[in-house]
Amino acid sequence: MEIHLIAKDGLEAQGIQWVIESQFTGVRLIVRETMEEFKNGIEKQRPDLVILNMDGWKEETARFGEWMQQHGIRWIGISSERIFQTAYRALRFRAEDVLFRPFSPTDLIKRIQQLRYQLRNDRRYFANKITEETDSFNIDYPDLFLTERKYDSPITMVAFLTPHSETLPVVYDELQRYSFTGKNRIFALSDFILCVQETKETDVFQEEYHAFLARWKEKIDEPLAIVIKAASSGDSLNRTYQQTRQLMSRIFFEGYDIILAENEQMSPQEMDPFLTPLEQRQWIEMLEKRDAKAIRGWVEREFLTFQQPYPDSEIVRIRLTSVLAQIRRYMKSYNIQTASWEATYHSVFQTIVHKPVIYEIVQELLEFTSGLLLQNHEQLQKGSRSLVEKARELIESNYWDSQWNLAACADTLRINKSTLSRRFAAEAGQSFRNTLHQVRIREAKRLLQETDLSLEEVARLTGYSHQTYFNAKFKQIEACTPSAYRSGL
Repeated sequence: MEIHLIAKDGLEAQGIQWVIESQFTGVRLIVRETMEEFKNGIEKQRPDLVILNMDGWKEETARFGEWMQQHGIRWIGISSERIFQTAYRALRFRAEDVLFRPFSPTDLIKRIQQLRYQLRNDRRYFANKITEETDSFNIDYPDLFLTERKYDSPITMVAFLTPHSETLPVVYDELQRYSFTGKNRIFALSDFILCVQETKETDVFQEEYHAFLARWKEKIDEPLAIVIKAASSGDSLNRTYQQTRQLMSRIFFEGYDIILAENEQMSPQEMDPFLTPLEQRQWIEMLEKRDAKAIRGWVEREFLTFQQPYPDSEIVRIRLTSVLAQIRRYMKSYNIQTASWEATYHSVFQTIVHKPVIYEIVQELLEFTSGLLLQNHEQLQKGSRSLVEKARELIESNYWDSQWNLAACADTLRINKSTLSRRFAAEAGQSFRNTLHQVRIREAKRLLQETDLSLEEVARLTGYSHQTYFNAKFKQIEACTPSAYRSGL
């Protein structure tokens, strides 16, 4: 196995080299110091894996990412920037994974082990001898990937997918034992098994695959999906293979334990991978109000109601990470950044990138947001004891409401308004009203820094029904106008 590495600096390169060489035998690691040296080396000898520093990603590097994607080169990214742009680039250029510094050597070892296992399986199956029956059905791997060869008789390609790659050898063995009608050839690939079959008796052959799925579910308790694509007249084997792969993307939306068959190719539905300013505003409101019901409704409407033709699954993943970016901002604004929360957040990010079915991703995202993040935050708030602390908590929860004031706070705390005002000023050292304005302006500053929302929207989201009043209070507290504050960032 050959690995090419371009690290952040020499020290990191030495560390990664030591980890790989101490854990693996038969691995050749080549360290490249510059991107130019990296490109020249990779053009001479194609590696099995590339480990690439993603920090300071430039346009030239992006073009090289496209080149790696086009040539099917597997790569793992390393980054210090745990931000949306990093996730977007990794998804766009089909990275196997992204490791964020400081990452555990165990994570790197585990990922290389998985890729090595897949490569060994590919090579082992490539070397398998073909039986006399399949030899007469002379289709081979180059026909799928490299040539534009057409087959004389009608053919159908059938892909077998399982969410667990370690189950693929079992699928392969079961297919080898199963008696299908007519000539066929089975190909073992890194993420699915492909059967190419002459199509003569369509009804019989479809029944056989339904019977195979039923038998599989009886014997093996593992999810399995079967995707059937009949070749169109005049299409090459390579084109039919590409169409089969495109049809396989429906598994992301429809799940496993099904048989999908389609004869006509449909263009994917267009979809914006990023949240619009209006959607960003919705998320800011839902999170600030801690409205778990609204969040669940929004996510389910957005990601669980797709109709055919489906959008590109990778675009959907990017859109999910843009939602996660809004949640990240909420965590930062409330300083929810302990090691355990960071680990949980990273786990959700990995789920979005790698989980094969949209339903599972949505469930985990909602569990993290509504079931953990918002409920935990409320529990932390309820631990306060003093009157001032309780009042401050209510301010933090209600500052966005322009109608909310001292009287509303006093009603919630079941205390006289004058008593609350007097005790708050005595204990906090400033009036309730000034504290409320400070919280509102603090949140206004955050929105001015982190979003492109208009000044009118920022004012409304921070509890000011009139922009003129908002401008005046902002200048009073910050000694500059909101527009001057944003332009000075």
